[in-house]
Amino acid sequence: KKIKQKIGKFIGSHKDDFINLYDEIEIEYADDYLEVLEIYKLYQGIEANDFKQFLEKKNLPLSEILKFRRMTEYFDETVKELLFSDSTNAETIISKYLNQDNLYLPPSFTTADELSLIDRYIDSPLVNINVLRRIIHLPPNKELKIPDKIKLHAQRKAKEEVEKIFNDGVGIQSGVMISYPDEQDDAILFSMEDGTADIKISRNWIEENLDFPTLWNNFIYLFGFVDGTMRLAFDSKKNEGSTLESVFRPQAEHLYYQSSAFNHKEMLSDAEIYSYVNVLNVLDIRLEDMIEWFFGVYLVDEFQISDFIVKMPSSEASFFEKCRTILPEIDRILKQYNSLIEDGLIDQELIQMSSSSLRVKDVKSFNNKKYVYSSSDWYETASYLLFSDQSGIFYLPKKEVKYKNFFNLMISDKLTTSDFLEHQLRRMQWLFENNLIRENHRGYFEFVDPRVIYVLKELYFNEVMSFWHYSDEIKGLIERLSVQNLVSFDRSLFSRNEQDYLDYYLNKSKFTNGHDIRNKYLHGTNTNDEEQHIRDYYSILKLFVVIVIKINDDLCINSMDENR
Repeated sequence: KKIKQKIGKFIGSHKDDFINLYDEIEIEYADDYLEVLEIYKLYQGIEANDFKQFLEKKNLPLSEILKFRRMTEYFDETVKELLFSDSTNAETIISKYLNQDNLYLPPSFTTADELSLIDRYIDSPLVNINVLRRIIHLPPNKELKIPDKIKLHAQRKAKEEVEKIFNDGVGIQSGVMISYPDEQDDAILFSMEDGTADIKISRNWIEENLDFPTLWNNFIYLFGFVDGTMRLAFDSKKNEGSTLESVFRPQAEHLYYQSSAFNHKEMLSDAEIYSYVNVLNVLDIRLEDMIEWFFGVYLVDEFQISDFIVKMPSSEASFFEKCRTILPEIDRILKQYNSLIEDGLIDQELIQMSSSSLRVKDVKSFNNKKYVYSSSDWYETASYLLFSDQSGIFYLPKKEVKYKNFFNLMISDKLTTSDFLEHQLRRMQWLFENNLIRENHRGYFEFVDPRVIYVLKELYFNEVMSFWHYSDEIKGLIERLSVQNLVSFDRSLFSRNEQDYLDYYLNKSKFTNGHDIRNKYLHGTNTNDEEQHIRDYYSILKLFVVIVIKINDDLCINSMDENR
């Protein structure tokens, strides 16, 4: 109360020149200064022209004023005029609607004004490519609805900016080369040079193993579509992005995270599916026939599951027709699989009762405890300290070798308390208190239980564990961690990352920067560009391969569990 009284007295004695005091304060106190203007209504004693001059100060961004509702409303016309005068203020508008900033616009600043400002910004010389991407992918559920015409304007401008960047020689060269040499003993050879992946697949291996089971297994063991625990290998993972990328790439819940690592994996998997399908075509084998064989023959012979219906397009169909035919089959396959799990059989009449699409996240699994996820603050702290390159506890001035994180430091060197700075030891204390590391009898640091560290590492770098693919020892440990509410289980055909990857391709229900392939062909909004139809066709086949692998894995786990 006394502090408020003193502030009031100070303001009362400086009321006439209070606005001039702004230039005398440190920048970190600017918000406090404006807050005083707002709370004590000092702005009411300021003339509009004086306030305009105040807003034109170089050290006062307009966005700072927009944080204060009453002041913005009081100087409605003045703020509107300045807001509209500079097209770069469109960045502030976009931030407001993405909930990145709690801002208030002048009451007279209409939606038409907002859209006009954004449209002008797109053509401005100071346009930012990340803001363009936010305009293109602004979620439809926001208060501001950006018309398709402006989004297209932004899309074309973004393309120009990207070309300008790379024409100026900025960027990282990256690419994929895949070949199928005749004379190669190894099934696959992989090398990396100057950012280009060079993959050589033995053509002899393929020609000598043309049975469908082996041709399917090539997606797993040659092309690496999934890892050893049948997790999708080319989905986006947050920890693959660098710190620099996290600053420059737009990130939001409505945007699928596209790090450079993810884009490289996409390039690789696209090249693999395209090249492999064409090699098989030369050998008179169609991937579509392999898909029909999987559901019509393999599932019957291996798991006694019949009544799956799947119809692939003919080889004579155009790429557009192939896309239109295959996409509904994805939905039908997933509905049939759910019916099999729920009822023990595939009830085609029941499936035909519903014309709505099945959400990918609602596709079920035969297996309890299918996936393991982190679910605790304990995990967040432990994984950050052990594996993050931002933890700050693994950089040791006395050591010449530099490591990526504390885990790599621990497994590569013998460490004692004397190796670390005081502030590092304070941060590491949490690891000691939570029984993750300790000092052994010789004074060296060691992991208390390497199995716990292994589980943490799996969850940190892969974001999920496929429970049934681990040893009984690890499964037992995971179950104990679950009892302590440190991890959680989920039962679904696809992991959460895999669900996001499929949604990113099929629709825009979750990610506005998705490919939206299913909806484009379903609603007739696809392009007439034949090259785009070809790209979409191979993308759809890639998704179908992922679905087949995941269904087979789910059934194999269930079969092994029944045998046990």
